[in-house]
Amino acid sequence: MAKKNLATATSVENMLRTNSIIIEVGGSIRRITLDNLMNAINEGNEELLRSVAWCVPIKHTSQSSPAWGRSGNLDMWEEYKQHSGRYLYKNNGKHAKLSKTYSGIYADGTTLDESIGHVMCKFPDLYYRVVQDATTGIYNLWMSQLPIGGHVIKSPVIGAYKGSISNSALVSRSGVAPAGSKTIQAFWNAAQVNGADWGLANYEHRKFMIMLQLSEYGNANIQASLGNGLTGTNNSSDWQTALTFPCGNTKTLGDDFGSVSHNYTMSNGTQTVGACDVSLLGIENPYGQQWEMVQGVYCGKSANEQQTGKEVFLYEGNRMPTDAELASHPIGDYRQLERPASNGYVSQIILGEHFDIFPKALGGGSTSYWCDYFYQDQAAGQLVLVGGTAYNGSICGLACVDSHGGWANSNAAFGSRLAFYGVGQEVSGKELVAGA
Repeated sequence: MAKKNLATATSVENMLRTNSIIIEVGGSIRRITLDNLMNAINEGNEELLRSVAWCVPIKHTSQSSPAWGRSGNLDMWEEYKQHSGRYLYKNNGKHAKLSKTYSGIYADGTTLDESIGHVMCKFPDLYYRVVQDATTGIYNLWMSQLPIGGHVIKSPVIGAYKGSISNSALVSRSGVAPAGSKTIQAFWNAAQVNGADWGLANYEHRKFMIMLQLSEYGNANIQASLGNGLTGTNNSSDWQTALTFPCGNTKTLGDDFGSVSHNYTMSNGTQTVGACDVSLLGIENPYGQQWEMVQGVYCGKSANEQQTGKEVFLYEGNRMPTDAELASHPIGDYRQLERPASNGYVSQIILGEHFDIFPKALGGGSTSYWCDYFYQDQAAGQLVLVGGTAYNGSICGLACVDSHGGWANSNAAFGSRLAFYGVGQEVSGKELVAGA
């Protein structure tokens, strides 16, 4: 690259948050995006936090009740919700907003044909910081659309519906039942049929869902807040029946939080009580119907020479780990956590600066602390599943994690959720239908 005289560079009056500027760091010339510069400047700015961010105190070390409350600028949370919702995405990343109140049409009134793409939930960037209160010792989770220091989940695009298969491709569509009986590799391969930017919902997405839960309800018990899902309240549902239901029962909720009653008769003749399909700001049934395989994370197993079985590996990129990585550790950028060596209800999550959702401590029950269950097998369990099935009853929830199965496991009760990792282009419903 040719040398340039910065003094003669063309001046501008504005810039995008993704554009870079040149700075000096420790005597060396470096580049930094405006976004990251703002984040660095705002680190530790407590006044800014209270003006542009909302907060949930994570009280899992100080009280058994999961009702923790909310504080900060809750108007900013309401604004965040207004910029979130369901879209129809084509494989090339072009997308159009669906109606905020009914997901069966586009926002501009154009008729919706889901067969040309995927119904996805798109959200703004979510910046977050975990800050310990100097007086109480309680850790507070601060969240905002604006840089506040800490970390960011960049504009997640997550399948509104559980994944199903159409012509060998993984899709997110209503009117069809979730797919199962595939390995995580097979599901990821099916997502890639749509294009290189497509994959499965990952660990960051599942963290994000818990942040949505806490932001809306200030309560770690999602079943008490949003509904029991297809498991019902009598805890006797069977996943075989629940998996036959086509996705899309929450269309009438649009982009909202809420539930739609779905009591049904199980295969053994028992009637469920309080069963429902739930919508988490447009994400349908993220718990209580079918376990979901998670991308971007796997566990160690003691049968491997380089692993003890305690490890949780979090890797970056839209990809599956190789056999060599599964036997040792990820290549490239990754973080490593540690999982408990026993099963039980989750009383504390690891938390830390990254808001890590694997358990740190176990105890309590279905209505205390995090209210969800954790499974593990340090000898062989590498695959990470989340959410629980209709059979699992009160143990289900967004913080419910199963890590006891082998990486190559497949089961009808194990499904997936589509995700888009590319850079999309928003158009109108009319333009998308016309061939945009």
